Amino acid sequence: MRRIVVIIFTLSVANSYGQTFDWWAQLVHWDGVSEWPKYMITQPAYMGPNALPVPRIGNGSIDSSFSIAATGSLHFSKGDNTQNFTIYANYCLVKNVISFDASWIPYEHFTMSHAIKEQRHVFSHFYYDQQATGDIELNTTIQLLNRWRKDIQLALRIGYRFPTGTGLGVARYTDGPGYHFDLSFGKPVNTSLKWIGMLGFYSWQLINVGRRQDDAFLFGTGAEWNTKRVRLQTYVAGYLGYQLNSGDKPVVFRTTVEKKIKRTSFLLGFQQGLHDFKYSSIEVGTKFRFQ
Repeated sequence: MRRIVVIIFTLSVANSYGQTFDWWAQLVHWDGVSEWPKYMITQPAYMGPNALPVPRIGNGSIDSSFSIAATGSLHFSKGDNTQNFTIYANYCLVKNVISFDASWIPYEHFTMSHAIKEQRHVFSHFYYDQQATGDIELNTTIQLLNRWRKDIQLALRIGYRFPTGTGLGVARYTDGPGYHFDLSFGKPVNTSLKWIGMLGFYSWQLINVGRRQDDAFLFGTGAEWNTKRVRLQTYVAGYLGYQLNSGDKPVVFRTTVEKKIKRTSFLLGFQQGLHDFKYSSIEVGTKFRFQ
């Protein structure tokens, strides 16, 4: 009986130790002075699936509609399972010339294992947190070279991420801004099929005192099948940061399907992480076009 009591006591102490300040201080080798954010690793491989996502690939054309969309996503990985809702909006200022689009995650729920929390340096005060709110992303897309549209379609996109997200202490969002710009293209193969791709630059703020910013080469290539009723995209995309062995080179494979029924569309997407992104993701939702 005494042995059982000792075992239970030992286990309870070990469990409580897993979320104390002493546990965290020992984990990150705290210097006794610096605040906890200094020890967070704001790189894609050490954050939640929505913190530093690979931008969606462009197809060389702007979206000339005014639309809103709502989706739900499931992200699966060893030690981190995440669910979230996302709101999208698109507004065309001048048809076939310039458009704006935005996205926001109003709610994210997650469960992480103790091992993942240790790997990501989760601060002890936030150890049991399971909810967060995401950043707001705003993009401006400008159509280029309309004269040669039959041969090739080109568009310039400039994007900015506003640090509105919560959950830095539990490694969900970076609490720092980011931006990117890219040139996307679409090379028609026939009336429905085209080769698509993007090349650009991606940058985000770091917390580490020695390095305040990470810069990356942004890329993507794939194919798009687009008819009056269905649009299908499949591609590989990612960005490659300049820091060695830091987890700043996420690459993903994506397939998205949009079924169009009058002004309403049904959306389905799949994403598989290939490097520095250990999630398999599914996204479903609807989109409504006002014009």
